[in-house]
Amino acid sequence: PYRFRLVNHRQVNAFTTMGGFVYVNTGLLAIADSEAEVAGVLAHELGHLDGRHGVKKLQQRAIQQGILSAAGLRRNQAIQLGVELALRRPNSRQDELAADELGLGIVDRAGYALIGLPRFLERLMNQAEPPTILSTHPSTADRVERLLSKIPADRASQGDGLDPQAYRWVKDQLR
Repeated sequence: PYRFRLVNHRQVNAFTTMGGFVYVNTGLLAIADSEAEVAGVLAHELGHLDGRHGVKKLQQRAIQQGILSAAGLRRNQAIQLGVELALRRPNSRQDELAADELGLGIVDRAGYALIGLPRFLERLMNQAEPPTILSTHPSTADRVERLLSKIPADRASQGDGLDPQAYRWVKDQLR
């Protein structure tokens, strides 16, 4: 099961932890312009969970630390590593792109407009980011381009959640 939590922080961020937890900062809700954009971000985060990106990283990290034995990983060690991975270790470029694609499928099945995530990411393009070669994430521009190439043009704006007026109540609540 998924569990969604709202974090009262102005930073634009959303992230997942193992166990199905999805966290969204109020700063992200404040800069979004539509429900479809938020749905796209949430679907991206669910893509990380469905892709088991955190579990795979946990296994890799446990092996690196030499604590994964024939008897298995103790529960407290697994929890400690899971928290470290969620908070301190960003996802790889491949994981981010895979989560974007898995997220598109989730958004489509939920009936939201597919254009939501690319539009939200375009808004982030104005923010400073490290050069791609130094980043563990693909560039935002590359992600937008890749997402747009996967969305059929005639379906991009079909679906729910594109009315900015209907989303206004969220922004009013954040003030």
